[in-house]
Amino acid sequence: MWRRVVQWMFYGGLGLLLTLIITGVLAQLMSAGLASRVAYNSEAYLFAIVLASWIQFGLPRIAIGSRMSWSLAHGVVWAFVGIGLMLSSWPSRVVTLNETAFALAVLIPYVGLPRPLPRWVLSAIPVLSGLTVWAVGWGPQSWVIDQAETFGFVILAMLTLDLFDRRLLQPAAHVNRWLRWAWYGFLLLEPVVVSGLGTGLRDGSGAGALTLQYLGRIHESFIGVLLVSLVLHLASGHRSRLRAQARGAFVENRQTR
Repeated sequence: MWRRVVQWMFYGGLGLLLTLIITGVLAQLMSAGLASRVAYNSEAYLFAIVLASWIQFGLPRIAIGSRMSWSLAHGVVWAFVGIGLMLSSWPSRVVTLNETAFALAVLIPYVGLPRPLPRWVLSAIPVLSGLTVWAVGWGPQSWVIDQAETFGFVILAMLTLDLFDRRLLQPAAHVNRWLRWAWYGFLLLEPVVVSGLGTGLRDGSGAGALTLQYLGRIHESFIGVLLVSLVLHLASGHRSRLRAQARGAFVENRQTR
């Protein structure tokens, strides 16, 4: 019972907070400095609400055979939302959510893929991370920096869901407990450490300064992925439904052979 209460407090609280930020009411309820700090993570709040609810409530209620079709359609909706936000003339507090929308356009179909993933897909995740690091230091930095949170959300979510804590999507998967907690410690400490280093080290055109600048821009990605992981760990029910679906699909495949 308490798990359900915490879950609805999570979704309701983040939803209310995001609404206050988008409407500009939050700035009237607290000091400008505090409101700015809270609103800075609006991308993380939207990301956590949408991706966590899709994994918790959406996927377990869709038949495995139809899951990819629904996930692709849902992802396309968020791609159009992202384009609309980027081209709009709305206040920056709303337009900035386009990065979250583009990340959801990628990740919602991604989490709909049948698990376990092929080895080549798992191998591609670290490669994608490496290419992003290259793009930050030596690539076309303008669009990479402009869409920093998009890259951050996608890479961190893939690493979490299919390398460090596969049980969130594959309830029967084996997970190294210490490695998992080390990863969550990294997600928690990165915004604290990078912020504590200050902005002085981010000045310059060297790879180190650009990497710190990039890490400073994607704090929302760390927070968003951490929030998704937190609520899914509380939501044990969705893992039971995913496990039952996987068993049913396995039995069906055996019978059709």
